[in-house]
Amino acid sequence: MALSSPGSEGRDELPARPRRVARRRRPSTRRASLSVGEVVEAAIEVLDESGVAGLTMRTVAERLGTGAASLYAHVSGKEELLELVYDELIGRVPLPAAPDPARWREQAIEMLRGMHDTLTAHRDAALAGLGRVPTSPQTLAAAESLCAVLRAGGLSDYAVALGLDLLILYVSASAFEAGLMRHGYATDAEIKRYFDEVHSFYAALPASRYPTLAAVAPEMFDHDGEERFEFGLEVLLEGLVAVGAR
Repeated sequence: MALSSPGSEGRDELPARPRRVARRRRPSTRRASLSVGEVVEAAIEVLDESGVAGLTMRTVAERLGTGAASLYAHVSGKEELLELVYDELIGRVPLPAAPDPARWREQAIEMLRGMHDTLTAHRDAALAGLGRVPTSPQTLAAAESLCAVLRAGGLSDYAVALGLDLLILYVSASAFEAGLMRHGYATDAEIKRYFDEVHSFYAALPASRYPTLAAVAPEMFDHDGEERFEFGLEVLLEGLVAVGAR
């Protein structure tokens, strides 16, 4: 409606106002929208490169080309981000279709080996699972599956409940140690050199001072990491069977 003032009858009305010149918008470098999945994938990439210490909301935001504020719409902070990363990685571990009492040990070992391999492949990822009780969807699914397999093997509820925690701790600690070697050294040659020197060190221990270590030293270095991990799983599972029966 055109503006007018009292006593302006007969006067010409004001013409339409000129349109304002719109400011030219600079193209935004920020993502228009993000999903939780995209945030988690970016967090895994940062974790692989920089470890848990380098995983921050800021570094993940930089990876996504956005501001840290946009991440808080999906994640409350680093602790929740770590939980989501761990949940995503555990969700990639194949689970048995159904517990099989006839081969429950094999099923349990396959699951635990899958968790170990997945966590080892991602630097420091095992740390994200330590000190956390499973509460996220995919982690709960894995815990449910493992408990069902252990129960199918005849283990008591007592052995299943406490055994779940023990097995996850063992897998996480073993994966973290393996990850230190895989991601902490520049080359496989450096890893081999380190273990060769450790082997030589133990072989040279004076038997008069360390008789037991000197005696078992050949066995200590005659098995690779995979054999050691499988040995630990066997000991733990057999122990749980014995405790459950008792």
